[in-house]
Amino acid sequence: MLLTPIGPIKLFVNNDEINFKATKVSLDKRCSDVNGRYLIEYKFSNNSKVQKIRCCLPSIDIEGDIESGERFETIAFYKNSTKLTIGAEASFGLETEYGYDYTGNYLSNGIQCETNSSTKNQIFHFGASWIQPFTEDNDHQTWYGADPTLMGVSKER
Repeated sequence: MLLTPIGPIKLFVNNDEINFKATKVSLDKRCSDVNGRYLIEYKFSNNSKVQKIRCCLPSIDIEGDIESGERFETIAFYKNSTKLTIGAEASFGLETEYGYDYTGNYLSNGIQCETNSSTKNQIFHFGASWIQPFTEDNDHQTWYGADPTLMGVSKER
C-alpha cells in the first residue's frame, strides 16, 4: 500500500490484495513541483491464467478523469487542493497495433491491466504522482510524474 493525501493506493490481482514495494522516484524538469512520485511494480509470471492487475484507490468516492496519451494510460483524481494521477504503459483498445500482449481498462478508482494466455512473463509498471496545491499552471505535472517510461523503465517488445 502507498499512502497518498487522498487515500491509499493498493494493488490487486484477481481481487486479491497483494503487497508491493513503492519506489520513490526523483523529480525532473517535467514534474518539478509534484509532492510525491512513485513507481509500483508487479512481477507477472504466465501460468496460462488470466490475471486482472488493478492499481487503484479503493477508498476514493470521486470519479476520475481519463488523461491518456500514446502508449500511456492515466486517470487523475481531484480532491480539495490535491491532484493525484495513476498511470501505466499501455494502449487500451490498440494493444495489438502497439505490440502489447495485454489489454486493460479504466476503473472508477484506478487502472486495470488484463493478461491473457499468450502474455509473456514481465514486470508491469504503474506510476503514481500527486501535487498540492494544483493550479492551472502546474496540474499537468502529475501526468509526467506518473509515466513509468519517464522513470527509467520500459516494456520490451
